[in-house]
Amino acid sequence: MIRPLFVAFIIYVHHAFAGYIEKVIVRGCESCQLMLTCRQLDSLIAILDVDFQAESSVYDTGLMKNRTMRPFPPDHPRDSLNKRCSGLSHCSFILTEDSPGSEAFGPGNVTIKYACATGDKVHPYCNTDIHLNNSSSSGFIHNPGYPRLYAGQKKCVWKITAPLYQKVRLRILDVALFDTKVLSQEECRDVLEVIDSDQAIYSTCTQEHPPVEVVSASEVVELVLTSRQLINPRRGVLIYYSIEGCSLVPPPKNAYLVSYNDTIATYSCRRGYVFPDTQTKTRSISCFAASWNVSTPLLDCEWPGKVSEAVINLKSIVQISESMASELVAPIVLMLILFALNGVVVFYIYRARKKQVVEVADEELGTFTESQQ
Repeated sequence: MIRPLFVAFIIYVHHAFAGYIEKVIVRGCESCQLMLTCRQLDSLIAILDVDFQAESSVYDTGLMKNRTMRPFPPDHPRDSLNKRCSGLSHCSFILTEDSPGSEAFGPGNVTIKYACATGDKVHPYCNTDIHLNNSSSSGFIHNPGYPRLYAGQKKCVWKITAPLYQKVRLRILDVALFDTKVLSQEECRDVLEVIDSDQAIYSTCTQEHPPVEVVSASEVVELVLTSRQLINPRRGVLIYYSIEGCSLVPPPKNAYLVSYNDTIATYSCRRGYVFPDTQTKTRSISCFAASWNVSTPLLDCEWPGKVSEAVINLKSIVQISESMASELVAPIVLMLILFALNGVVVFYIYRARKKQVVEVADEELGTFTESQQ
């Protein structure tokens, strides 16, 4: 009883001090009050996805899919949820009351997926450098003042650096910028840009559904929020970042890296060596969901046919036993043959001597009889 409590206490302390990102799912009817809560008061709610399962239709990407194909309400449920809940530690949501036009859905069930992130998993300040590694591979970014306002007249920059040969994946969860487009013009006045190798690979000033995902082409990516006004009474931006791909596995002993990309790494042994588990000179490993399909680190390359030390010792013992057995069999057989020959010789010697004794006895008896007469 004490041990489980101790383990639970350790986990709680780890979460409390080391931080965590926890994904939560809540469900309910269209008129039910859904409570979005986090375990810690300093946690941040980030809306990941929302789905509505109607009794006669299914909503997924912006249209009511039923017989009449009615258009989506003025506000997407994700927008309504972001307005009420993003950036807070707890809130409530009723679809029919908090999402204008949702009465067009009719009766059904709402499913909300959201994340709770502790403070050390969130970067709320501009001009921040974020270095990703195995212990800190994901987190959130938002502008100062989120979700109440964002400052302008200067660039707010976040620089994210992934480990060598890995990339950065961004999921833009919330974009609420003020006066996003000038009338009769297409460009945005306030804009969020993703910069990779000094090139803008993505830019936006409006929220898209489902949230846009952007993967960098290199290990370093920058997010730049630009605004023309000093203070903007809008939420700003909320972005989730994570590492894309598997960390590079160092080449084992007597081997070198041939090629590496997002999904496959190829290694080759030096001349005359092979991988002991495959007995091949080269091998490729594949990355699935940020994990390699083999155990790492890789086994060191060895001479062909060479196996592990334990197997070698076992084979040596067997070989020694077989050698000893073969060496002992011949002397034993030879000794048995010699014993048999000796037995035959002794038998014939015994018979010869016995015959000689009988003849001598007969001769003595004959002599004695003649002298009596």
